[in-house]
Formats: sequence, structure tokens, C-alpha cells
Amino acid sequence: MRRRPLIVLNSTAGVPRRRYLAAVLARLAYRGAIATVVEPGSSALVDASVRKAFQTHDVIVAAGGDGTIRQVAASAGSSGLPIGILPMGTGNVFAHEIGLRRDPIHIADTILDGKIKTVRGAYANGEPFYLMAGAGFDARVIGALNQPLKRIFGRAAYAPAILGVLQQPVERLDVTIDDRKHAANWAIVANARHYGGRFIVAPGASIFRPGLEIVLIAAPSRVALIEQLLKLARGSLTQAANTAVTVLTGSKIVIERAKSLHTGGSPVPVQVDGDAFGTLPLRIDANGPQLRLIVPH
Repeated sequence: MRRRPLIVLNSTAGVPRRRYLAAVLARLAYRGAIATVVEPGSSALVDASVRKAFQTHDVIVAAGGDGTIRQVAASAGSSGLPIGILPMGTGNVFAHEIGLRRDPIHIADTILDGKIKTVRGAYANGEPFYLMAGAGFDARVIGALNQPLKRIFGRAAYAPAILGVLQQPVERLDVTIDDRKHAANWAIVANARHYGGRFIVAPGASIFRPGLEIVLIAAPSRVALIEQLLKLARGSLTQAANTAVTVLTGSKIVIERAKSLHTGGSPVPVQVDGDAFGTLPLRIDANGPQLRLIVPH
């Protein structure tokens, strides 16, 4: 049993859930664990908090969304300490990927007694990520999100952002996968099966195995893009059920704006593990860092 968890809390992730956090802490205390909660507020302070924990704690818990887990993992990777998850974000893809339920007792018991498995990450423009990177539509939606609204309404806040992005021109992307060139309107590089929560877009991907799946979506018009979004909502945005979707595997991926005679237009945004991550070009290397993740039995 692990007894001294450090809980790194991102209180801006998802919808505030103080009672949920309190229930997890109560279960940890009941089990005899002595938990310390820190709320760093920035990436630099997350790094400082985690580094101070190396000598006094035996597990680091990321309490927030998938972006919080990525930040904590980047800071804790060299320590050898296992990382637990307290899902408090909107999508919580990591939690879905490992079968972690939202029940506070299950969460606390997993932190203390769960198995440790090695997660294999990747690099996006030199920065580690563990779940997915997207270029085009999904990144524009993340950039357009009203964060205060998201903290109040959760997933419902995505609706106005999606409607706003649908009014914009559809992206045209050049995607190079291990020196093979492809075209797409929306590209998702997946290290995990799940996307945006419970949706599955890359059935062959796994955070526990090396390799990436690249999901290329052909949606050259707003109508075609809406059709693909509806299929995503129904759980059928897969190659088997959709001729507009191509799923490939690769280890070196470069995504750029499509080269054409017209050099104008706004930069194409990128998202990594559900957070905004600048603009194209995006260079991805499948040979990324590893982390020791606590998973349910």
C-alpha cells in the first residue's frame, strides 16, 4: 500500500468538484494514508511542487483533466514515482483508457493499491504527450472555448464553440507519415483508443504499446464535416464504417498546411492531450518518454 500521496490539483480543469475531492481525501484518510494537496496554478509551479515531493511522498496524483496528467508526468518522469489519476476534467480520456471509475472509493483504493503499468508516450514538437494530438477542427474548437463557461456547464460549453468553428473555412492539410504523403481536412494522431471522453476513433492504439495510429478525415466542406461530427457522436467515426476516414500507423509524422498557390489564410491550430498547443507545422515522434501509471486491478 502506498501511504503518502501528493495530490497536484488543477482547480481550473473541468467543473469544480470540491465535494468529490473531499470524498476521495476522506477515503484515503480512512485507509491510513496521509495525503498532501497542492494547487500550483502554473506549469512551472507544478514542476517545482513535484520535484519537492521526491523525498517525502511515494505517489504523485494528478487531480484534473488530461492536460494536468501530461504536466505532472513531464515533471515526475525522472523521479520513478508512480502517478495516480483523480479525474476532474471534462473528457478524462486517461480514465476511460484504463477503466478508472468515477467512484471516490474506487479512485482512492486504486491510488493506494492499484497495479503499476508503463505508459509509452510520444513527442509533439519536442514536448511529451500521451493520448492524442489533433490539427485543424478539434484544435480550433479548443481555442474557441469560453473557459469560464466551461467551468460552469462542462461539456455543454463546447456547443457554441463548435458552431462558431463550423462557420470558418475547412482546413486543408498535408500529412507525411514515415515519408508517405497524404491529404486530409482533419488529422488526429492517436496514442490511445479513446478520444474526447468515451468515443473511440483509433481501436488499435494503446497507451501501453509502442506505435501511433493516425486518423485522417476527409471532410472538404462544412456539410461533410458536420456529417463526420455526427458519426463521432454516434461512435461510428472509424475506418470500418466510414469511407471518409483512413487509419494508418507510423512513427514519424509531419502535419503542415496544404501547399498551394495561395499562401494567405490564418495559421492552423494544434491541440495536444486536449489543450491548445500552438499552430502547424507539427512534428511527432512516436519514441517518447515513459511513465509509471497506477491502474485499477
